[in-house]
Amino acid sequence: MAFVGNLFSAPKPPPAPDYTGAAAAQGAANVEAARVEGRMNRPDVFSPYDQTLITDLGNDRFAQNYSLTPEYEAQRQAQVGITDKYLDTASNYLSGLPQETFSLSGLSAQPNLIDRSGLAALPTMEDINSYATRVEGDYYNRALNRLAPQFSNQETELRTRLINSGLPEGSEAYNNAIADLRMGQQDSLRDLAGESIREGQALADAQLQRSTGMRSYQLGEAQGLVSEQERIRDRQLSDYLLGRSQPLSEIATLSGQAAPPPSVATTGLNVPAASVAPPPIFAAAQQQGSYDSNVYGNQIAGYGAKMKAYGDAAAAGTALALSDKNVKKNIKYQYKSKSGLNVYEFEYNWSPQKYTGVIAQEVNKVKPSAVSKNIFGQLMVDYNLLDVDMERV
Repeated sequence: MAFVGNLFSAPKPPPAPDYTGAAAAQGAANVEAARVEGRMNRPDVFSPYDQTLITDLGNDRFAQNYSLTPEYEAQRQAQVGITDKYLDTASNYLSGLPQETFSLSGLSAQPNLIDRSGLAALPTMEDINSYATRVEGDYYNRALNRLAPQFSNQETELRTRLINSGLPEGSEAYNNAIADLRMGQQDSLRDLAGESIREGQALADAQLQRSTGMRSYQLGEAQGLVSEQERIRDRQLSDYLLGRSQPLSEIATLSGQAAPPPSVATTGLNVPAASVAPPPIFAAAQQQGSYDSNVYGNQIAGYGAKMKAYGDAAAAGTALALSDKNVKKNIKYQYKSKSGLNVYEFEYNWSPQKYTGVIAQEVNKVKPSAVSKNIFGQLMVDYNLLDVDMERV
């Protein structure tokens, strides 16, 4: 039955892209593109003033030789001579500057780190947890002292009503009613426990915020004091450095070093740079992988929706339900029915919805008349013939 197999077969995932191969090919393409671009951007350049010659040394190494024409080389040497004279003049002025070693001994002392000895102590996590535990216990115990008499009165009143209605003590209906009452009371206690924890945590958080807020304020005050001391020292240092640097600035201005000598006028050629982009091999592999992944994800989503619709249709409350063990997952034993059938909690393979019911293979061993097969060869169970109902959880 190829149709049945195709109906329940999940789509096959696409083959994984060869990212390793694509990356290697991309790397090789990048290297080759860089080499071509490098060669294209290293032309020999000639102008009326100078020339630049490129020599290929092999192994991606190049030498660049720059030279001026004789007329402009003579001009460059004349400029170097002028610069030397500027330097000699500056040297004569420098001899008159103070010669003592630069020292910061006259400045205010460097401020110390913030003194945290007088700050408010922060509570430890152990303190916070202990406080929260005490609050939780007090809150719970006060509420429990109010609820305990109510629970006792509720059970006394229920026992009286049950006996007055003709249900003897110890009967199944009597015991079930008492059990339901106690279960509700246990739920109330669990809710009370959760409320106690939230109350304790809220008060503990408030205590921690108050402590941290006070400490943050004190730290801000201390930091402001240290910052003020640092500003005073920085101002003193600025004045001191200005007294040392001002004579040097005057010497630089008088010696002509405030503006550098004019450079030799050269133009060369305006050669536009060439750019070579490698082929996007790796990006293409990534895009193909992303496309295949999206297609496969859509196929899986469609398959899941189809299987969910089929399972919901098979277990939508009809007496005849799909109960084959092979279409179920997360099967957990719950209890045994009066007739001895095992009752389980489970999910269908295509849905997270939980149900309770039987396993068809087990029912087939003790009551085959309640078991049948659908057109796909899967086992169905007629719950009308059993003392168990299939229910959503």
